Amino acid sequence: MTNQLVFWTSYVNSYIFLKNKFFFFWLYNDLSYDWCKFCFQTISFAGALIVSYPFYYTREMVDLWPKERGGFCTWENNYRNCFRWMVQNMDIHYYNYLKNMSLWVQRYGLQYYAALWVADSIGMMSNNNESYMSQDHIFHQFAEAI
Repeated sequence: MTNQLVFWTSYVNSYIFLKNKFFFFWLYNDLSYDWCKFCFQTISFAGALIVSYPFYYTREMVDLWPKERGGFCTWENNYRNCFRWMVQNMDIHYYNYLKNMSLWVQRYGLQYYAALWVADSIGMMSNNNESYMSQDHIFHQFAEAI
């Protein structure tokens, strides 16, 4: 759960930040919006993946790794103990915590990437909060005309 929380929070927030901060790329510089969206989304995806994947790897270490002799678990089957051990040993093991990241991207990441692309395409990531089904669209004959 922590992996998904950290991933989606950092992915969506960094994408919206980049989209709002560099709006002038497609507005004033005549760059393609889809090209800008691809660049912003790729940067956000990479950052979110690097930050959140160690949480996923923690679950693999506790649940899937073989136990020591006698069924003893180094981290006492506790995610917090395992992650604390990972943080304490991060200076020598961090690249090991990113092991099999490409398999995670193939299994989950491509769907997540496509989901955010579609969400932005249908307007869920825009600053315009006016709903398509708002009252002035539904009852336009009753809306005030200026």
